[in-house]
Amino acid sequence: MRQYQLSPKVVINELMFKTVGCYIREDNRARGSRMFLIDKMKKIPREIYIYILWGIVVGIVNLGSAWIFMYKCGIDPVRANLLAWILYNFVSFVTNRKSVFHTASETVGEFIRELISFYVSRVFTLIVEEALIFLLVDVLKLWAMGVKAFTSVLVIFLNYYISKKFIFKTMKEKL
Repeated sequence: MRQYQLSPKVVINELMFKTVGCYIREDNRARGSRMFLIDKMKKIPREIYIYILWGIVVGIVNLGSAWIFMYKCGIDPVRANLLAWILYNFVSFVTNRKSVFHTASETVGEFIRELISFYVSRVFTLIVEEALIFLLVDVLKLWAMGVKAFTSVLVIFLNYYISKKFIFKTMKEKL
């Protein structure tokens, strides 16, 4: 049986392809996979990228405040999550309304409807998040911050869908 000497560059490229799905060097396989990824990313609306960016900021507010409430203030995880929820929703409403969905209310009534709808939807996702935290932390005794991170990601997806479909409607959608 014949043995082959592989250079470090070949080994690294093969490992990169197996783990990440692309090669380091310029060849057709790497170029094709990059072009495929770029083409797919171009089809994603700009709004989603902005939502992800603000979602990261809101996520930092959410996780950071939950950590402070749990570990610095000694508050139990469910109550700490409620306080973190209040803070992150304040940031979220402002950023979603102005930066992500670009909505402008023509009347005070429209603004109030938007605000109430936003908070009602967030109460729904809060109930989902609180139930998951209670089940996974208090009942199953899993790591509180790991569970908090998982539920935060789930809530971000739920909140985007609800905000996009039901709350922040552009002028074109209102007609």
